Amino acid sequence: MSVQFDPQLSILFSALGDTTRLLILDELRKRDDQTLFELCARLFEEHSITLSRQGITRHLITLEQAGLITTAWRGRTKIHSLAAAPIVNAINPWVELFSQGDMK
Repeated sequence: MSVQFDPQLSILFSALGDTTRLLILDELRKRDDQTLFELCARLFEEHSITLSRQGITRHLITLEQAGLITTAWRGRTKIHSLAAAPIVNAINPWVELFSQGDMK
């Protein structure tokens, strides 16, 4: 059994390759459905990250393109939510192979 390459994996792993984006995902894991303002405040308070709102927005766009977060509008407010399925779907094939002893 071999793992088929999915081009989306490059986008996924690239998105996961940045510390700030990992912290954003962790903040959404702690409390889902946050606004940009809330995420900026949490990143500053918890991690001393002082990026501008535009800088955080760029990270959020990358995470959304990788399928790691979803967004929804509530009135004029954009809400960000964690979507863990892409990580699970990317890693499970390798975990299955490893557990079957097929990885070398």
